[in-house]
Amino acid sequence: MSAPSAPSADLSWILDELVNVPHIRHAVLLSADGLLTAASSGVDRELGETVAAIASGMQSLSRAGAAFASGDPNSPWEQTLTQFGNSFLVLMAAGDGSYLAVGADRDADIGDVSYRTVKTIDRVGQTLGIAPRQDRTGSA
Repeated sequence: MSAPSAPSADLSWILDELVNVPHIRHAVLLSADGLLTAASSGVDRELGETVAAIASGMQSLSRAGAAFASGDPNSPWEQTLTQFGNSFLVLMAAGDGSYLAVGADRDADIGDVSYRTVKTIDRVGQTLGIAPRQDRTGSA
């Protein structure tokens, strides 16, 4: 494995702030087609590209479950949470054609991880000038 390096220094600093939260280990920003856009420190290009490909596939498979979950096959996908024996993988929509994947350990407060992930998505959207994910609750 090569030495850690950030694929995109422009956005990695935002992701680094997210991984400074206790129990959050990594963050990867990716395009809808599975291309690595940015990664937090400690995620080298090879790992980032692997996670981006995995996350893109997870999003596609999760989206296919909309009809099962809601009865509406066109219900928009917003997030996927995968729990492992000692960790979580949170994947959220991060704007038009972008997703944010976050890895956290088992001791993480998953509600706090989700909240901070949404706040990071807002910051990424402001930096890139893209619309952040839509608020489905109707609140501001």
